[in-house]
Order: sequence, then structure tokens, then C-alpha cells
Amino acid sequence: MNLKDVFFVIVLYKSSLEDSITINSLGNIVEGNFNLFVYDNSPIRQYENDNFQFKSFKVHYHHNQTNPGLSVAYNSALDECIKLNKKWLLLLDQDTTFTKEYIEEIESLDFNKIPDTIVAIIPKVVSRIDKRIIAPAKMFLGGICRPVEVDSGVVNIPISGINSGTILLISYLNCIKGFSDKYTLDMLDHWYFRKIFNDGKSFYLLNSNIYQDLSVFGNFEENVSLERYRQMLNAETLFIKEEGILSLFVFKLRLFFRGLKQIRYKNKKYYKCTIKQIFK
Repeated sequence: MNLKDVFFVIVLYKSSLEDSITINSLGNIVEGNFNLFVYDNSPIRQYENDNFQFKSFKVHYHHNQTNPGLSVAYNSALDECIKLNKKWLLLLDQDTTFTKEYIEEIESLDFNKIPDTIVAIIPKVVSRIDKRIIAPAKMFLGGICRPVEVDSGVVNIPISGINSGTILLISYLNCIKGFSDKYTLDMLDHWYFRKIFNDGKSFYLLNSNIYQDLSVFGNFEENVSLERYRQMLNAETLFIKEEGILSLFVFKLRLFFRGLKQIRYKNKKYYKCTIKQIFK
């Protein structure tokens, strides 16, 4: 794959390009002049100009203080891809550590030898905090998500990755009319991975790793605000409802046991929020 065919999009929130782990790690690896669409959801605009050069990137900057989430940002990037006639869209968040191996493996892909059912390329994702495997993962009944061991190469089973580091085929995104506005932030990645599988398409799993910080790891109360948790719960519930009644029943059982664990939190509102969600 020629990296010139790839359009990079990063979504920022209260973080600059200068402070972004993602951009600093990529900037030390890639050489050239690549298109980077920066969608900034921060309350205050961080850059005066809409177009400027930063490291190896030709930046097009867009600020939206209303913070609409990810799907709006990704759909805006998709519009830019079409204008520039790009083939692939690389999704980035602000705190992923990319590796040289990841870039080299992408560049070495020969699409003459890969089935045309491939519409997504995903890396293996490891937690930078405790080195546990994050993705690929499999979604089981009731929204139970567990990492799975899958051989690199073409994957035809229902698995999920995460947004950051995923590369999606532009022509396929056009066919499905872009990213769902039902999932503005949480569960968006699970939504399009499920969509890809249900449409009979395939993934290509890279052998290389990238490293990610996830807010749900570590101290949940410190890392995830109550308002943020409410958003997560609503997205989870919507996603599971689309799986069917049995899956929703299992999910509500999981919420009950989750609530029992949250009783030990200092802020009892987490527990109350979880229990309330069960009866919605």
C-alpha cells in the first residue's frame, strides 16, 4: 500500500498536536508530506490558521467547540477524502503510540494478493498501562467483549478492533453512507466492525502492535466522569438492543453485577446510574 493513498484523521479534545502521543510517535516514523485532517473538539480553538504544516503532515484544521464526538468528525474527514480522491481513511485518537513496524507492514501490503472483500485493516492493540491485549476482540452475547487470539492476515470471523489505528476503505464507507450518527462516541467502532461482518466483508489483521491508553483501565472513578459514564451506558444499551432481546437480557444481568461492584465507589452516583439503566 502506498501511504499517499491514505488520509489521516485525528480527533483532539483538550490536547494539542504538540502534546499528542499519536502525532509525536507517527511524526518520528513517517517521512513525506501526508494529509492530516484535525478535528478539534476542545472548548477553545487551538490554532489560528486552518491550513498549516506540522512535522510530516499537511494539516487541515477544523474546530468545533460543541464537541459532537467522533462520528461527525469522521464523516467530515470522509468528505475531505472524497475531495482529494483518497482510497483509505486512517482513524487516529490523541494518545496512541504507533510503531515503525506498523507503518512498514502497511507499506508492504500487496493488494494484488489480498481478496477484494477486504474493507478494513487493523493492528493488534496492547494497553500501554499493563500490556494486556485490547484488540482484536470478540463481542459475545450481552455485550461481553473479550480479546481473542487471531492469526494475522485475512479475517472472516466477527471481531472488533478500536478506532485508533484502523484503516477503512473509502468506497465501502460511501456505500454505507459513512459513520452512524447513532453512536457519536462510544461503541462506534463496534458498530462499524459489526456492520462490516454483516455485509459479508473482511478485515486484514496486521501482525504489528500499537499501544493505547484506555480510560476504562485503571481507576474508573478518576478516569471516567459521571457524565461520560452516562454516555457510555446509553451507547452500550443502544448497541445491545440492536442485537436482540436475549442479548439485552444478558446485558441487564451484567449491569446488575456491575452495579454491585460500584457500591464500593466513593461516588455512589455511578452505582445509582447503573441500576437506573437496568429499568429503562
